[in-house]
Amino acid sequence: MATASAHLPIQKRQSHEHNGEPGCQGLEEMNRMFRNFWDPTAYWVCDKQGTRARLQRCPQAQLYSEELGRCVHYADWAWTDPKEPPSRPKISQSVSTK
Repeated sequence: MATASAHLPIQKRQSHEHNGEPGCQGLEEMNRMFRNFWDPTAYWVCDKQGTRARLQRCPQAQLYSEELGRCVHYADWAWTDPKEPPSRPKISQSVSTK
C-alpha cells in the first residue's frame, strides 16, 4: 500500500548536530538574530557578550528567514542551507541536566 509521503519530493538536507545557538563570544554576534537550525519558528539573539543566547519565537504563522534576518509569513518563507554562527556556546555554558 502506498502512502501519501511516497509522492513528496525527496529533499537532501544536511542534518545538524546542534540547533545553531551562537556562543555570543564576539562583538559581531551582539544584537543579531541567528537561525534555529531545528525550529524555523524560532531564532537566537545575543544580548550580551559572554552570555547564553536568548531563544525568541516568531509571531504566529511566521517563520524566521536567515536570508532576510527577520520573521516572514510562512507562505513567503523558503528553505536555505543554514549558516554556522561565528561561535558556539562553550561547554561550561551548556544547559545542566540535573
